[in-house]
Amino acid sequence: MGLRKERVKLIMGTMRGKIAVVTGGLSGIGKACSLAFAQQQCTVVILDIQDEKAEETIKHCREAGGDAVYRNCNLLEYENIKSAFQFIEGTYGRLDYAINNAGFGFPPKPMDESTYEEVRTLYGINVQAYSMCMIHELRMMKEVGFGRIVNIASGTGLIANKGYSMYSAAKHAVVGMTKAAALDYAKDNITVNAIAPGTIETELVASLKFQAPEAYEQAKAANPSGRFGQPWEIARVALFLCEADSSFINGAIIPVDSGGTAGK
Repeated sequence: MGLRKERVKLIMGTMRGKIAVVTGGLSGIGKACSLAFAQQQCTVVILDIQDEKAEETIKHCREAGGDAVYRNCNLLEYENIKSAFQFIEGTYGRLDYAINNAGFGFPPKPMDESTYEEVRTLYGINVQAYSMCMIHELRMMKEVGFGRIVNIASGTGLIANKGYSMYSAAKHAVVGMTKAAALDYAKDNITVNAIAPGTIETELVASLKFQAPEAYEQAKAANPSGRFGQPWEIARVALFLCEADSSFINGAIIPVDSGGTAGK
């Protein structure tokens, strides 16, 4: 009980000194989240496989006022996930915030043209990896009686899009596990929410501007605002959901898409 009381007292203050994990935290939305939490003077544990980007991102996090450490973690391999969370627990003894962001998709195609390897990979990174990360995150958070989990889903996890059967199914799964876990841990001072981004101008999307300008313009037009969302606009919502004053927001799926899932 003493540890729990001290923990509750700690979370009433700022985010300074808290421990956050961000999967896929070296680029795109993940990098924006890493920087956002660093700006709050958190220590950010970045799980990714892009070794060449780690040094620069860590530098930016430290310049922002926090700290960051990088762990190479292939989320398609459970032993990598297990090892990463053992590192967090052994090094810091707790985990306050978790941003489950790493994921990817394939170019749109009719469902019958999907391959076994595509299905296995899509579900592996977008469903299985999210599930296993959350299991470890929830265990650590439950131990100390506090935690905030934010899953990065997608607008296709709320409404289906033509050509995205497998990706849409995977992101619907993220939405479902978010809601169910939120109910399971509501009395443990743990919240579980998700963000459903619209089309965001990550490095990959930005590269289309010159490589495939027509596809770039189509992607931009997919947002009702006629512009791309920016990674920091997603990170800001993730940060908000982790603030102490957001503790009554639980099981929510928040679209950040300029109205893309609101209707037509």
